[in-house]
Amino acid sequence: MTFEEKITLNGFRLTAPRKKILSILTNQKQPISFEEYSAIDPLIDKSTFYRTMQSFEQAHIINGIESDEGKRYFELNETIHPHFICQHCHAITCLNPLPLISLEGYHVESIIFKGKCPLCSDS
Repeated sequence: MTFEEKITLNGFRLTAPRKKILSILTNQKQPISFEEYSAIDPLIDKSTFYRTMQSFEQAHIINGIESDEGKRYFELNETIHPHFICQHCHAITCLNPLPLISLEGYHVESIIFKGKCPLCSDS
């Protein structure tokens, strides 16, 4: 099922702003914040962006990740995979999926590791 189909199945109209947000998120390799998104789409209204992200998150179209400094990052909800948050530079990196331990009865929505990224560890 495509993300566009998920949007309409969840009762949302596929408006031009929503299409554009989906298109930009599709081309990202890492979760992005509003500031990073607005550098790509400077005409986006901040409240429109966050309302759309909230709706997409409730419909499980995207994942929202909160950094240690309280900034929200967003990515398409394609597969559950771990993220690493550097507690020095605050970068968020997608990691390759790891074999999960058996969590019978649990529904895993996010896996987050914290520490120092390779760049910060070298300094």
